[in-house]
Amino acid sequence: RPLTEKEQSIVQTAIFGMGPPSEILATSDTDTVQRESMRRLQPGQWLNDEVIHYFLLCLARRDEQMCKKDTNRKRSHFFKSFFVSKLMDEASGYRYQNVKRWSKKVAGKDVFALDKIVFPINVGGVHWTCAVAFMQEKKIQFYDSMGGGGQRYVNGLLRYFEDEHKDKKKASLDTSEWNLVSCQPDTPQQLNGFDCGVFTCMFADFLSRDMPLIFSQEHVTECRERIALSIMNGSALF
Repeated sequence: RPLTEKEQSIVQTAIFGMGPPSEILATSDTDTVQRESMRRLQPGQWLNDEVIHYFLLCLARRDEQMCKKDTNRKRSHFFKSFFVSKLMDEASGYRYQNVKRWSKKVAGKDVFALDKIVFPINVGGVHWTCAVAFMQEKKIQFYDSMGGGGQRYVNGLLRYFEDEHKDKKKASLDTSEWNLVSCQPDTPQQLNGFDCGVFTCMFADFLSRDMPLIFSQEHVTECRERIALSIMNGSALF
C-alpha cells in the first residue's frame, strides 16, 4: 500500500536525517539500529546485518499479532544469519553442536510445530539470500535474487532437522517425506549488485504472510521505505 504523508515523513527523517552515525534510532532488547545503518536504506546502498536482523524481528512481532488474531495459525520463526553461518561454517563444515540450543528461543521450543522458519544467509560476506522451511508442508526452499541454486544450504538445513529431531524427540526423522527445492526461475531477481538485502527482506516479508512474490526490481525503493518504516514502528506493516 502507499505510505501516508506522516509515514513518508518518518521514513525520510530516518533514512536521510542529520545526526551522528552512531546514534541509535531503534532498539529492542539487545538489538539496535544505528543511524549509519538506517542510511543504508537509501537507494543504491547494500544492507548490513543490523538492518536485516532488526527487520526480521519486526516480522516476528507481526507474526505474533497475526497468530493472536487467528488462533488456528501456527507461529513462524525468523533466525538471524548467524544461525546458518554457525551451522555450516565455511572453514570447519557442518556443526549441529553450534546451534543445538537455538531452538529453545522459538515459540513452543519446538521447531517442528512451527508454520515456517526463515533463515537469512550471508554468502561469503557479500551477498544476501535466504532459505525458508515450510514445516507443515515438509519443504525447504532457497531464494536468491541472483539465481544461485542453494543446494548446499537446503541439504544442510535438512540435516539440521534430522539432528534436531533426534536430539529433542529421541527419534529419527523420515527425510523421505521432505522436499528440497533450489532457487526457482520465477524468483524475483535484482538487476544490480547491491539490492540483495532488500530482496531477502521482501522474500521473508511476503512468504511469512503467505503472499506470492509479486515484487520486482522496480519496487525496490518502496521496499526500502517499507523496511525503514517497519524498523521505526517496531513491527512490520500488514
